[in-house]
Amino acid sequence: MLKATSIKIIVSASLLIALGSAQSALAEPAAKHQKHNVVSRQSERLNTDNGFTRTINKTDDQGATATRRAEVVANKEAGTRTRQVSGTTFEGKSYFGQSTAQKTDNGYTSVGQLTTANGKVIDRSVNAQIDREAHAVAKEISVTPANGETKTRSVVRPLKRDKK
Repeated sequence: MLKATSIKIIVSASLLIALGSAQSALAEPAAKHQKHNVVSRQSERLNTDNGFTRTINKTDDQGATATRRAEVVANKEAGTRTRQVSGTTFEGKSYFGQSTAQKTDNGYTSVGQLTTANGKVIDRSVNAQIDREAHAVAKEISVTPANGETKTRSVVRPLKRDKK
């Protein structure tokens, strides 16, 4: 059986990466995006009784600001972890998303939805299997934009922290 700490690290990292990847995977081509030279970045993490809240504020060299807020809540009894993410881009557009991860006997499953700054809705699911002997996690990731075709990929990565 996996220890809660291992699951928290894997689930937290994968959800954060997943939401960011889902947004960037369906974003407009890079040529249309303005580059921002970030000159100031403030990050604050506040622990709660059952999770944490992280807020990030950035300012670019033109004075534009971007924000990101993530609220993570763990329910140890149910073996779930939920994440609510919201923010604004340097262009003033808003995005938001949510996901829920559930422990399984040999890994976790996760489902979530993101509404990008361009208004696109993306559904995402992950089925992860953790192989302690191989020190690896294998993920089947499915991403479906609204009215779009589901794209599925498999990824195998080493475990970053393998506590026994």
